[in-house]
Amino acid sequence: MSVRPIVSPDARVHGSPTTAAPSTTETSLWLRALLIVGATLTAVSFAATVLLLVSYFLDVTAWPLFYWFGLYGLPLGFVLMLTYVVAKAVLRRRA
Repeated sequence: MSVRPIVSPDARVHGSPTTAAPSTTETSLWLRALLIVGATLTAVSFAATVLLLVSYFLDVTAWPLFYWFGLYGLPLGFVLMLTYVVAKAVLRRRA
């Protein structure tokens, strides 16, 4: 004979069909796009920084676009990825 705990009818168990699952399709789409843009921008900026260093040591004039990516692309990419982490933590906290 097994003993079952007494549970009130309005008690909700995480993952049960009675709980309303948040719609993560829309949020995951923009979060995924945010992460992809941030990671791509960071990778391109890192490559531009390496090209700047190579052009400096080869005594070649570098394109101004490489300077822009080196100065603004890396911080912006990291901020986008950090925004993804914070938004994901907030959404997970609410769930």
